[in-house]
Amino acid sequence: MELPTSNVGVELLRLTRRCRGIDKYVSSSASLTIDEMHCLLALFSEHPPSVTRLSELINVSATRASKILKGLEQRGFVTRMMHAADRRREQVMLTEAGTKAAQGILSMFAEVGSELLGSWRKELATDFSWLLRTVAHPEKVSDSG
Repeated sequence: MELPTSNVGVELLRLTRRCRGIDKYVSSSASLTIDEMHCLLALFSEHPPSVTRLSELINVSATRASKILKGLEQRGFVTRMMHAADRRREQVMLTEAGTKAAQGILSMFAEVGSELLGSWRKELATDFSWLLRTVAHPEKVSDSG
């Protein structure tokens, strides 16, 4: 079966724009930049072992990730210290305020998701949720479906 790739490309572009709009809405509601929001959420959900891995998760350079962390540290959302086992690495942890902020942001995303899917038939919303998980975690998809 041949896929209509030009249509998929256009729809993917539209989805990207919509997601960027949602990012702007949620980050501004949380009084954060989009990068700060992504950083907090990555620290909360992924627990990256290094600044380099964090930078990969949020699609910024390691230098930019360090600057974002510095700002979040100044605002009391994260603490940074030298890694106990490897003094060349930095250990980054969310503070209680950072954890609460991340949880609040996730709640806002859940509300947006509920608004988007609220009028959909349950089966369609379930299929869409599966599709989102599949796109977000392609390594977990098996050939058998």
